[in-house]
Amino acid sequence: METFFYSEKNKKSFVIIACLLITFCMGSIHAFSTLIENIELQIDVSRMASSLVYSTGLISVTVAVFFGHILYRQLSPLLIIFLIAALPLIGVLISNTGSWVGWIIGYGIFFGFASGLGYGFSLHTVSSVVSSQKLGLAFGSVTASYAFGAVVFSIIYPLLFNQFTFKIGYIFGVAVLSIVVIIALFLFRNSKINIITKANASINDQGNTPKFFRLWLGYFLGVFAGLMTIGHAVPMIKAMGGSATIAITGITLMSFGSGVAGVYIGWLSDRFGCKRPLVVILIINSIALFSLTIFININLTLILMILVASLYGAVIAIYPTLVSNIFGPDKSTWAYSRIFTAWGFAGLASPFLAGWLFDQSKQYNSSLLLAFILSILSAIIISRLPYNVKTSR
Repeated sequence: METFFYSEKNKKSFVIIACLLITFCMGSIHAFSTLIENIELQIDVSRMASSLVYSTGLISVTVAVFFGHILYRQLSPLLIIFLIAALPLIGVLISNTGSWVGWIIGYGIFFGFASGLGYGFSLHTVSSVVSSQKLGLAFGSVTASYAFGAVVFSIIYPLLFNQFTFKIGYIFGVAVLSIVVIIALFLFRNSKINIITKANASINDQGNTPKFFRLWLGYFLGVFAGLMTIGHAVPMIKAMGGSATIAITGITLMSFGSGVAGVYIGWLSDRFGCKRPLVVILIINSIALFSLTIFININLTLILMILVASLYGAVIAIYPTLVSNIFGPDKSTWAYSRIFTAWGFAGLASPFLAGWLFDQSKQYNSSLLLAFILSILSAIIISRLPYNVKTSR
């Protein structure tokens, strides 16, 4: 019985489940739009200032992913998971001091770094225990779990805020996610599996090539719209005539769509490659963004925003596989950590810029038009990747 319980297959299953739980909890950082108006009321700041809290969080996510390959070699998996659980709790004590700086540090830096550490560690760990033939589905599932965390906490946070105060409700929410991460820690420990992190071979010769830069720029332009609409979903829907209930429903469905799309595109990439599906995704995204600037019907607006968020989920789910197929498994962690900085720059720019443009005009059309143009450019850049890479099957 013990031999069966600790079979190689079951060990890997425990590890994968632990990683899915971690990314589920850390994905709650993208439920920020349910916090943004409460933060503004609590500390009396503008939309641009409150948006900077989320932007700082996304930069911290990027920093954690960027340096992740170093941490995976220096620290044990159990210590990394413990840090993922502890940092949000420390952060909530700082953010609930009730100042803008407190939110920047507590939510933006501490929670953001934990989120990025959990996401990057899970991608790295899953790639170590899953065969290359199923890598797309594995990466897609990890990314989908990250999105589903935003779904659930977009529901949990408003309920907690209504039941308690904003301050107390937020503490309870963070405590829940930290407890779940501790459960993941015990699952990982009981798996008794050793994750061996190889020293990444130097790819400096490839990192300076036009191909590497196109991957970076394509990612930056491709995720801009999704990060903007998810970060501002609740106030954006309200600005377009939706009620608070519709807004909460909207961000929930957007995150859910992002998760479902992540699983599906992962499965699709294992069978048909990454490049062509990615180009189609970006073209459809451009059409949806442009349509949002034309139609004012709230129901159609909601559908289009869910579509944009779902396509964003597909882009971030397929990109790790794209990078792995191009650079190979031994170099993919290093390469993706660099290319992922594009996501961080987009995370810094898009919510901040959307907040600034809203403060100027009290509407989001300018932001949507900008995101439309950038999505088209991303499709063009990705389409010009050379056809001799493994992803172009």
